[in-house]
Amino acid sequence: MSEFHIVEARPRSDWAYDRLHALEVAVTEELLGEDQSVSPDWNRAAYADERTARKGLLLALPGPAPADAEPGRFGLPEAPLEPVEPLGSVEFVLPRLDNLHLLDDTGLQVSAGARRRGIGTALWREVVRIAAAEGRDTIIAWSHHLAGAASLPERVIPPTGAGHLPVDRATRFAQSLGLSLAQVERESRLTLPVDPALLAELRESAEAKARPAYEVVSWLGPTPEEHLDRVAELNRALSADAPTGDLDFKEEAWDAERVRHSDERAHLTGHSVTTMAIHAATGAAAGLTLIHVHHAHPHRPEQWNTVVAEGHRGHRLGQLIKSVNLQQLAASDPQASYVETWNAGENNHMLAINTRMGYRLHSVHGAWQLRLPAQTASAPFSSP
Repeated sequence: MSEFHIVEARPRSDWAYDRLHALEVAVTEELLGEDQSVSPDWNRAAYADERTARKGLLLALPGPAPADAEPGRFGLPEAPLEPVEPLGSVEFVLPRLDNLHLLDDTGLQVSAGARRRGIGTALWREVVRIAAAEGRDTIIAWSHHLAGAASLPERVIPPTGAGHLPVDRATRFAQSLGLSLAQVERESRLTLPVDPALLAELRESAEAKARPAYEVVSWLGPTPEEHLDRVAELNRALSADAPTGDLDFKEEAWDAERVRHSDERAHLTGHSVTTMAIHAATGAAAGLTLIHVHHAHPHRPEQWNTVVAEGHRGHRLGQLIKSVNLQQLAASDPQASYVETWNAGENNHMLAINTRMGYRLHSVHGAWQLRLPAQTASAPFSSP
């Protein structure tokens, strides 16, 4: 008798998002010493919305698959309607608008009591099978490690040479599956509140370089209609210019409708604080930074996009918009305890700005990549 079977969770199996959350809490507390999970409501909103990407959530459940289980979109049984405690999970996205060669953002976890039973390997094999069947030739996956562990003597270094990961359970597992480390990201934390005098000093020194050629505008919540095209252009620029190491990640296609849609989904379970730099003479978008506050855990906002467009660099716009946005956050969300941000290890300029503001290294993340061998792609699974 099989110890476990793998199913696809779908929105009709609503219990799956609560169980996924509980598994994430347990795994992140074990790995990082604290709850770093996303909320069940965030997952519900994300998986229900497939306008820009199809979302996959596979669960390993105990025992054999029921003989009468309905097949899901990816050739696996659909999760039952009644709750079951999962032994492990894997999540991934299949982009629909760009980067159509990728199965992206893969995250795999197995509960502590169910490890070394082949569950992680079985989940990964399903991911590879689905990627091939969908005609995707590259898989990107992520691992997470405490910053202190990165000081261990055994380490894995990405092709960029920037940063490294410890040789621990996660790196050994990734390497056993044939993945290559493509990039290392740093998660840094800024303890709040930041000294108002420091923020004022950083803002003033940046304004001395940026004004009067540039002006800044800030807002809370979704992007105002008059800025949708500007935000779309800066999101496109970020996708094209941000350091990606050895990852086969290509420029994204952004327009006003995609920004509107992204805002709509993000604000179902949180709110954003955004600051933009605009070139005064032309009205062109020059820089953007956004902090997102989740309703489920408002004490730990997340620094999302920060970008300065090519042609507008060298005017301290990054420092300007980030300091202004932190001032806005202090006014709108005084309950926040710290901000988390993630940067490529080779992004020295942004890391230097963050360090001046008081960010300190907290953990490291590995971006792993697997390129599938050339093959005749199977017909993709049907998509609703």
